Amino acid sequence: MKTIISRNSKLKILGILVLVGSTVIISDPVEKNFLSQPFRSKSSLANIVSNSAQSRRSHFAPDEIVIKFKQHIPNEELFSRSRSLGFNVEQVSKRAHFTKVKIASSETVEEAVVRANRDPSVEYAEPTYYYYAHAATPNDTDFAKLWGLSNSGQPISSPSYATNNPGTSGKDMNVLGAWDVSTNCSSIIVAVLDTGINYNHEDLTANMWDGSVSCKDKDGINIGGGCQNHGWDFVSGDNDPKDENGHGSHVAGTIGAVGNNNKGITGVCQSAKLMSVRVLDASGVGTNASIAQGIHFAVHNGAKVINMSLGGNDDSSAVNEAIEFARTRDVLVVVAAGNETRDLKTGASYPCKNTNTNLICIAALDQNYELADFSNFDTTTNENNRSVDFGAPGTNIYSIFGTELKSDEAANGYSGWLMTGSGGVSNYSWVNINCSGYNLLTIPNDCTLFNWAFTQTNVYATELDPSMGIGTYKTFALPSGATNITVSHQVVAEAKRNSSTNICNDYGLAMYGPGNTHPFLSSYLSFKNQVFPNDSATSFFCEKDEKPFVSYYETDFLTNCIGNTHCTIGYRYYSNSDDTTWGGMFVSKLFFYAWAPSNNNYGLYNGTSMATPNVAGVVALIRAYNPLLNHSEVIQKLIDGGTAAASIASNSKYGKSINANASVKHLNQVTGVTATLQ
Repeated sequence: MKTIISRNSKLKILGILVLVGSTVIISDPVEKNFLSQPFRSKSSLANIVSNSAQSRRSHFAPDEIVIKFKQHIPNEELFSRSRSLGFNVEQVSKRAHFTKVKIASSETVEEAVVRANRDPSVEYAEPTYYYYAHAATPNDTDFAKLWGLSNSGQPISSPSYATNNPGTSGKDMNVLGAWDVSTNCSSIIVAVLDTGINYNHEDLTANMWDGSVSCKDKDGINIGGGCQNHGWDFVSGDNDPKDENGHGSHVAGTIGAVGNNNKGITGVCQSAKLMSVRVLDASGVGTNASIAQGIHFAVHNGAKVINMSLGGNDDSSAVNEAIEFARTRDVLVVVAAGNETRDLKTGASYPCKNTNTNLICIAALDQNYELADFSNFDTTTNENNRSVDFGAPGTNIYSIFGTELKSDEAANGYSGWLMTGSGGVSNYSWVNINCSGYNLLTIPNDCTLFNWAFTQTNVYATELDPSMGIGTYKTFALPSGATNITVSHQVVAEAKRNSSTNICNDYGLAMYGPGNTHPFLSSYLSFKNQVFPNDSATSFFCEKDEKPFVSYYETDFLTNCIGNTHCTIGYRYYSNSDDTTWGGMFVSKLFFYAWAPSNNNYGLYNGTSMATPNVAGVVALIRAYNPLLNHSEVIQKLIDGGTAAASIASNSKYGKSINANASVKHLNQVTGVTATLQ
């Protein structure tokens, strides 16, 4: 049997559902002196939704009033007196000496109140005012650092993004307002396709998806023994998708860190079930195959929201088809716009540029809701064809992290670097020197090579001795259990090449190795040459066609240092015994980094990768509150509830930032109601 509910009935059901089970803490602002202020409309139905900018909620019942009688009226007459005024009595409160009555459909609340107050036995009559539970700020110790959830203009200490810190009060997703409606999203599984999740972290473990009883593989076939570790690893091909990078755990915390547990942070969706789907390795790199398989796995195992804070330059049919498979199962996929400051009108960033109807792409906003200086955007003339959909908080985002070692060698003047080998007759050595504002680790000890390479000067570099083999190196103590160890750097070398054999007579090297001794018997690092970009990467750096070797700025993943307590980086310049020659080598922008998982650490990250899970959390909140909404309807709620943001007005599809409060507030939660709404 189909039950049809009229508009009036729907509104009444909504009002009941909002109030059931709520603890009244404090009221929204309401008209305290009812008769002193005119109604905004004579229609009782028009007053269902208040125009209060703060709450956007009903102030009072559309068809009821409360009548307080004067004390000389006996309790036994409260019912009959109310009936004599033409009202249907719903409730008699003898101790408080009032009745709650239903008004006629032909009468507005204003008219009923005025008419009841004319009776000399009535002390006062007023509407049946609504009072709502307010979501209190959660007791998580670092909640104040989550400006994207509640921005009071608070500064973020030791920011990783300095612009607009502090920001502007109110520039946030208004998550506290959404939590007025519901904080419970335990019914929703959110799949985090990333570097894995540290499922043992104190703020994540209680919210991890339990796949131990039932778990299916990428093809939908049951896995014997289930998924004991809360997901699957499509990088290593096993059932342990633990995070070896930190990125995935940070993303997961923003979506669904445990709320109100007196520690750390809270996720947007405080009780979501987090599924760890590892599709990126410890260096943060994945393939279209791993991502497509991860999507299929997530869908087969019941995820209704997929977060993919990842992207690349190439459009993969395998990934596109997997997202389309997710669409057929009504799964919404939230992806990052990318961090290249790129206009996607002509530039590439996939899957952001995919056109699947169940996919939304997110740009990053700072604490003043300006577009972050790294965020991609899309200025395509026809806004409907823009690939970037919304903006969300993406700078100085505080979430789950690990133990880090960061060493900016250029900033600290390359202190602590040691020498090994021969510097030739003149005993040349590597030094730190500033050339045109750049701190360099260089041999020889002047700026002549830098000037020749970058200032078009005709003055050659300082001549170096033959038979040199001088190296410099530094050892870094690693955090215990480090799984992500990298060095970022650029090298420039001028060294002779044999014109007949095309082999480097002189050359530079970059090497690394485990332990705390020089690495020059260990592993080579290879670079691409900017001057000849079509050449293959090489480990021996020398001139070509009388032009220096100038590498790109690269980040190298130091695999062989994993499992050790120390890692050593080194650079070496070698000249053969032919003759004195001009040349040399320098290193710039050298940064050493190591990360190890921790079960109680937190940290700041920037990126569209951080904006994306903020939106995925809101999507999960919406889907949990009304599970009957399909993915298109959820997206429409984000559009309808979004807040216009000037910085993305002309470079995103909707020109709006995510507003959790407005998107969630007036959803009709249908849980427990048997009805067909038409």
